[in-house]
Amino acid sequence: MTGRDVLRRVRSLLLVLRRAQHLIRTSRRGAEIVWGEFLDWFHARRFNENTILVWFAALIGLVGGLSVVVFYRLIDLSYWLFFRLPGRFIGGEVTHVHRPVLTALGLAAAWWLMQRFGRGHDGMNIADVQATVAKRGGNIPTRPALARTGASAVTLGAGGSAGSEGPVAVLGSAVGAFLARAFRMSHSRIRVLVGAGAAAAISAAFNAPLAGAFFALEEILGSFAVAAFPPVVVASVIGSVVSGIFLGKHAAFDLAGNYEAPLAAEMLLLSPVLGLITALVSVAFIRSHFRIGDAIAGLRLPPLTKALAGGALVGAAVLASNGALVGQGHLAVPLALFESLPWFTLALLVLGKMVITSITLGGGGSGGLFTPSLYIGAATGAAFAVLLHTIAGIDIATSTYMLVAMGAVVAVTQGAPITGLLIVYELTNSHEIVLPLMMTIAIAWVIARRFEPENLNSGWLRRRGVTISHAHELAVPVAASSHDPGPK
Repeated sequence: MTGRDVLRRVRSLLLVLRRAQHLIRTSRRGAEIVWGEFLDWFHARRFNENTILVWFAALIGLVGGLSVVVFYRLIDLSYWLFFRLPGRFIGGEVTHVHRPVLTALGLAAAWWLMQRFGRGHDGMNIADVQATVAKRGGNIPTRPALARTGASAVTLGAGGSAGSEGPVAVLGSAVGAFLARAFRMSHSRIRVLVGAGAAAAISAAFNAPLAGAFFALEEILGSFAVAAFPPVVVASVIGSVVSGIFLGKHAAFDLAGNYEAPLAAEMLLLSPVLGLITALVSVAFIRSHFRIGDAIAGLRLPPLTKALAGGALVGAAVLASNGALVGQGHLAVPLALFESLPWFTLALLVLGKMVITSITLGGGGSGGLFTPSLYIGAATGAAFAVLLHTIAGIDIATSTYMLVAMGAVVAVTQGAPITGLLIVYELTNSHEIVLPLMMTIAIAWVIARRFEPENLNSGWLRRRGVTISHAHELAVPVAASSHDPGPK
């Protein structure tokens, strides 16, 4: 083949590529024109406001529930890649001595994903969604949200200490924002549908539609406005139904039939004490999390080196705990294990969980703080019950105090007392636990706020110069009419 033939073929290839590029651009412009005409027709119909929001909420509930299923499958895939696949090359299952190396690689991969695809976005957590709703009209960027989802799946699958519920709440919120933007809705509608997406995701993750709905109203929207209530509830219910089809309709935590309702006298005497203990533990978690994060940020090391070193430390700590610090599965809170451990071991697990969670997220990993709060609360409640039994010989229901403390720590650290109450109620389906739970949460809230006015979300925002301190900043206005201008 002569040089002239090669040149001719290159020219032909370039011509084909130009034609393909022109076709794509033409098709995209054509699709945009058709979509624009459809939107003009849609908005000209002036559908009833509540009807539009409820129908979109139903769609968001469906997509949000499926998104949670996909995210959990990504965690499973990540675990297979990091722990199952290497075993084929080194012989045997990789779960123990290699964990520090694999977790280090996982945190490094999570950091790279956010830099490469998330454009180094620092947010995409529950606090960031709160700020977006309050300050930026709910316009959650889709690409960083997807990148954060992937990075969180890698972090969790590689054995990092973080939660899966924060990422799914962000993913659900991003779904709501994307659909609202695609239909050029007003900012008031976007906020409501962002809340609906978060409700669907939390409901699907926990199989707890009440907790999902009130989490979105309390935490994401900061409002119980009548306009927001129907779409949020519809999305939450549908998200729970969809996840139940694929993941089963069982509760998020396996109580294994060990749950015992508390006695009235026991409830009256011990709930205030447990409230005090959970308040102090929550304050310790909030303060240690930010101090460790600030210390890691202050290290004069390349970010990739921080991720590798942080992952190695986390993996070594998990190895030393024989896996107890992260457990197994998507909601890694080993309640059955906690009931069998001595109180001092449980206390060490509480401290260890605080430290490795802060290192995981401060070192470059991704994930939420909801599940670590549940873990710390459950271990605290178990330690309290076991200690009473050891010292005073008091035989109390350990499972009850694990669950009550779990709700109290979530309420304080997340700044969400109603969510903390409802999620435990839906886990147990027990009316008897409501009274001690309410008492413990109330006392823990008052004491914790005396020592630490911030929670994990507000503290994250303040360190980035964002303050949401007034009710009107979080409140969702009554949705505007269908012809209000929205984001283009």
